[in-house]
Amino acid sequence: MDVMRIAHRGLSACAPENTDVSFRLATECDCYGIECDIWRMLDGTYVVSHDASMRRMYGVRKNITESTYEDVREIPVTGGNLVSENPTQHICTLKRYLSVLSKSDKMAVIELKQEFENRELQEIVEIVKAYDMYDKTIFISGQAKSILRLRHDLCFPKERLQYVHGARPRDAYVPVNDDLIDHLIRHGIGLDSKHSLLSERYVDMLHDNGLVVNVWTVNTEKDYKRVTEELGVDMVTMNDVRAQF
Repeated sequence: MDVMRIAHRGLSACAPENTDVSFRLATECDCYGIECDIWRMLDGTYVVSHDASMRRMYGVRKNITESTYEDVREIPVTGGNLVSENPTQHICTLKRYLSVLSKSDKMAVIELKQEFENRELQEIVEIVKAYDMYDKTIFISGQAKSILRLRHDLCFPKERLQYVHGARPRDAYVPVNDDLIDHLIRHGIGLDSKHSLLSERYVDMLHDNGLVVNVWTVNTEKDYKRVTEELGVDMVTMNDVRAQF
């Protein structure tokens, strides 16, 4: 089975994560999809950032969900890999991310960082449709209600939905377990797990029920071989999808 590589926050090993340049660089790589993280701002703009706080990547004490796009659009990126070689990067909107990917053959892998209501989820889906990316989008989230709403209320295709496990403090060290797998199988939702928390048994259970298994973030050959050869996952999320292993 060919493993599908996902560029984590774009080609984040070679450019500041979740920026226009990291996404454009990733479109030039041999990978299946490009992942991003989105939040909704006060004015309803959806923007791309892993953190709600702008301190780590922008050096300012602002919170994305408490700001408008006009408040932050001119603030330059100051964090991330090779930032000095990629100047004049600013906060990327969901629309810009989709615009970049729509010109490529890559899948959009969109992580919903907040718990979104149906109205907001419908807004996001409509934006995706506007860039002709509906059939090329995978939604992932550690917010269970957002994924369930997409699955049951918005009838988004189940094969392109994944629950993120291991990203929040409360489950960062909690191995994938029977209760989680039973829940995913019952609702027909795939899994995107921190790679160290997953075992072959649960991969097999999900596969037996026709569900997709993704893991993050895999950056060493040892970990890559474990998840692909021992576990047999479908997707591997990586900071550098060009890695020769």
